[in-house]
Amino acid sequence: MADDRGKPGIRDRLRKSGLLTRDFSILMSALVVVSLGFGLIAPIMPELARNLGITDGAMGGIFALYFVALVLALPPSGYLADKVGRKKMIIGGLIIFSVTTFGLAFVTDALQFAVLRAIEGVGAAMVAPATFALTIDIVPEDKRATAMGIEGTVQMIGIFAGPAIGGYIAGEINFIYPFYLGAGLSVLCAIIVSSISEPARTQSDEHPSLFTMFGAWKRNVQANRTLIALTVRGLVMGIVQGLFMLGLILYWYDEISMSLTEVGIAMSIGTAVMAAGTLYFGTLSDKHGRVPFILIGGAIMATGLTGMIFAENVMHIYILMAFSELGAAISNPSVGALLADTMLKDERGRVMGAYQTVQGIGNILGLTGLSIVYARISHDAPIIVGAGALALATAIIAIYVRDKRRLPATGANSTSTNITAIRSTPKDE
Repeated sequence: MADDRGKPGIRDRLRKSGLLTRDFSILMSALVVVSLGFGLIAPIMPELARNLGITDGAMGGIFALYFVALVLALPPSGYLADKVGRKKMIIGGLIIFSVTTFGLAFVTDALQFAVLRAIEGVGAAMVAPATFALTIDIVPEDKRATAMGIEGTVQMIGIFAGPAIGGYIAGEINFIYPFYLGAGLSVLCAIIVSSISEPARTQSDEHPSLFTMFGAWKRNVQANRTLIALTVRGLVMGIVQGLFMLGLILYWYDEISMSLTEVGIAMSIGTAVMAAGTLYFGTLSDKHGRVPFILIGGAIMATGLTGMIFAENVMHIYILMAFSELGAAISNPSVGALLADTMLKDERGRVMGAYQTVQGIGNILGLTGLSIVYARISHDAPIIVGAGALALATAIIAIYVRDKRRLPATGANSTSTNITAIRSTPKDE
């Protein structure tokens, strides 16, 4: 539909670009639903662990079991995403998440909590590489960053509402109700995904293992060595994610005295900013290149995270979350598109499995290491480490990756992409 000035509207531009297809629209609708379910329980998980008598130092290790299971399950999951289909893996993972989320409402001790978190990790391993690969499968090659931006935006729409709703329900109505709602939303998402028509792919005869998954990663590295830098960055960012999933929330509880509702609002503010900017910056990345947006976004995130240690009240936290997540909105679609640009089409599931295995190892290191730092050194120390890791991840891209894409000229019908290999030293320009 055109606007009042006769110019094409957003919907018309998306349809013309080839992105507003039935299957892409269904997948994005499903992501809104499941991200709302994830967001509902995010702000209350640390409080649930404390209610079960789990100490701050031990909490990181128990939370890390999720990622241990994820790392172990990613090799067969990445293989099966290529072999039996993306859709089947996504649906299976969502059902697992639904069952475990429902079960968390009834846990009575740390062992039950740990077991359910580990099973959740298996479900996440089934969903993550398959969702990434399916998104790339059903969009035009020259619109990948825009697609990553749309995907990030719709997920943020769900996550935006989730923490605020979950925090309010848990704090003001009943602590376990968000788990019921999250489980139901996962089932709804699985039903939505089942209606997608999955594109045909060339299937591999390899068997699932770490060797075949990283064998696919090695083949892709031989085609484009940029994947090495992106994988190292993924490890570092996994460590940072561990901070956001546990250490930062504990800091808000202990140092700022925030309530469950306020923690949920802070997370929702951040995701609202990300949702508002992700599509816009993804579109700019398709036009102007990936790397500049990764560098600018990374610098903003590191600055915003550093500012947390100087926050004195809830309003400061709200402002800093908005600033930090603006950086995420700038960088995230470019990172996803850059990954897609480096992967061979028929091995995306396995290569993404290898990438997320490395990122999962970073999550394990971040959760276990930073929780120990939080409990034994100081509450500020994990934030300082996280900000430093963000700066390091950004520096890796700045030093080792050059995006020399042939950008679309006015009236051009297509783009061609050529991302240079990793440079051996910073001076090799």
